[in-house]
Amino acid sequence: MRLKRRLEDDGGLVLTPLIDMVFLVVIFFMLNTTLSINPAITVELPEAYTSQAVLQEEIVVTLAVSGEIYIGKQTVLRDRFAAELKKEMVRLQRTDVILQADELLPYRDVVEIMDLARLTGVGSISLVTAQKSLPE
Repeated sequence: MRLKRRLEDDGGLVLTPLIDMVFLVVIFFMLNTTLSINPAITVELPEAYTSQAVLQEEIVVTLAVSGEIYIGKQTVLRDRFAAELKKEMVRLQRTDVILQADELLPYRDVVEIMDLARLTGVGSISLVTAQKSLPE
């Protein structure tokens, strides 16, 4: 028995490449939004060879060279820092904090904020650095 072959093309639109491109664009935007911690606050980060990207939502504390303290995008006074950090920990149900401080900020200011964070019950503090390229 001989089967008849169908050689005609339907002439339809091939969607596979289009779906692949849309998927890649979605991944690109997802990574860009999660890797930018807080682009509105300008901080010159120190560089390190072993910097790693953070891919999950965390509590971000930013210390600007001007002395301003931010929790997320909100400016916080130094004497209200512990209370506001505690609120943010309860809201996000997290105890891990990411600390990004300007490289020109005095060391004692960074230690003071880390100490206040520990007193509020922070489990771990991660320091943000810029990726430094290895010397050749």
